[in-house]
Amino acid sequence: MKKMKFSNIILTLLLLIVTLSSCSDVWDNHYNTSLGNKSSLNLYEYIQAQSDLSVFSQMIKISGYDTILNKYQTYTVWAPVNSALQNVNLSDIATVTEIVKNHISRFSYPTSNISSKTIYMIDKKFLTFKRSDTGFTFGGISLIQSKSNIATKNGILHVIDGFVPYSTNIFEFIGKTVGLDSLKAYLYSQNTYKFDLTASVEIGTNSHGQAVYDSVITFNNEVLNKIGHLYLEDSTFTAILPNNTAWTKAYNSIKSNYNTLAKDGGVAQQRLNTQMALVRNLVFRNIIADPSSLDSLITTTGTVFQKPDYLFFNTNKTELSNGIAYVTDSIRFKAGESWQQKIQLEAENSSYGRSYLYANLYVRSSLGSSLGGSVSQNKYLVIEPNTPSNITLSTVTFPIPNTLSGKYNIYCMFVPASIVSSTDLKPNKIKFYLSYLNNSGVQITDAPIDQYNAVLAPGKIGYIFTTEALKMSKMFVTQFKFPYCNLYTDKSTSSDITVKLRVENAVKITETTKFNRTMRIDYLILEPVQ
Repeated sequence: MKKMKFSNIILTLLLLIVTLSSCSDVWDNHYNTSLGNKSSLNLYEYIQAQSDLSVFSQMIKISGYDTILNKYQTYTVWAPVNSALQNVNLSDIATVTEIVKNHISRFSYPTSNISSKTIYMIDKKFLTFKRSDTGFTFGGISLIQSKSNIATKNGILHVIDGFVPYSTNIFEFIGKTVGLDSLKAYLYSQNTYKFDLTASVEIGTNSHGQAVYDSVITFNNEVLNKIGHLYLEDSTFTAILPNNTAWTKAYNSIKSNYNTLAKDGGVAQQRLNTQMALVRNLVFRNIIADPSSLDSLITTTGTVFQKPDYLFFNTNKTELSNGIAYVTDSIRFKAGESWQQKIQLEAENSSYGRSYLYANLYVRSSLGSSLGGSVSQNKYLVIEPNTPSNITLSTVTFPIPNTLSGKYNIYCMFVPASIVSSTDLKPNKIKFYLSYLNNSGVQITDAPIDQYNAVLAPGKIGYIFTTEALKMSKMFVTQFKFPYCNLYTDKSTSSDITVKLRVENAVKITETTKFNRTMRIDYLILEPVQ
């Protein structure tokens, strides 16, 4: 039994050797028949041996890609002849590297079965490899037919009679263009890089015996994650890019809206918030070649601009590999449509930690009612007292996130009881209380509002306001200037929100024949005072 098992193992190994040999023969025969004889040299060695590719060979060496093309990985190289590269400055390493990377791709791409194929290059650009009437082209440059499909030990070489210029994308354009230094300094300061060991391939060892990798470095930029990945080639964008003059003017104009407490980052955080406010509405999806033809535009962050042609007035347009850049000497956004928009908080939205006392809360739909078209998002909040007391009055408190350091008119929109019953004509009696940070950064809680809509000191007696009985009531609460901004981020909690509005039912038990104790609130709104 043991001898039989051993014989079976020997037989299996012999079959495996024959199979591998056959596979090798198939591979070699494939190249022998469709690509010509396969060279025993690797790609770099083969290019280095060709006199008409000596300039490109030098460029490969200068850029450091000789070490890559020496290794056992599969690549395709489209190598420009010397005459195509005679005007390239070989001392400009950055340009040399761009050109080299723009002519190398991973994997094998022979011309067989090629009609038109988009090739992903190692510089992350996309170039077209396709059949033409006279042969094949790569990025619009013709292949030299007699020097194409050259099979080497680690890939395929095609010789081309020109070179494909490196096409800059929007993010690269920001980094290269004179006059965009302020924008570049902010966006590029957010770049982070991380070596991805699991995706990298070990290609050898150095003189100390340490592993050397064909490294995969992952790139991240948190700002671009929000406004658009301007460095990617598989998406298209249109971007308005402020030059240094435009950036400085806008920055100085709006930075006062982002006064920040020292404990929240102070001046440094104020600067970051201001910079983010400047860029958050600069980017649009897809290519916008003629802004004047559009009625509206939506930024990648959701801001809508009506009749947007004015945004592009007197700009310089540049077409790039992943879209269009419009360089401007003035950011023409109005505050109310960009960084200082109105804040509308739906009363039925409890995601910011809404609280209440002596009441039951219900969310109701306005659909089918006489006021259905007047209620925002067709929903409103019902605050129904659950105690028959004049002392324990029902209240609801709304945290209000994302207030800037600036002046707002604050309103509360009430829904009349007639939305439920056309015979219920009783209005509400209401008191308002505002919580905020004062000039010293101290939290002030439940400051009442007086009859002149002024904010009193906590503990004072506030004024009782009366809603409309038959229609929606946009009730003015107060005009208030917040000394500090209070932005809500993905790291914030409801306890971080310093601005709150408390709405209190002020109807006594003895007044229920004339007034309704159940409050119905549609939304709160803070309109910036420019």
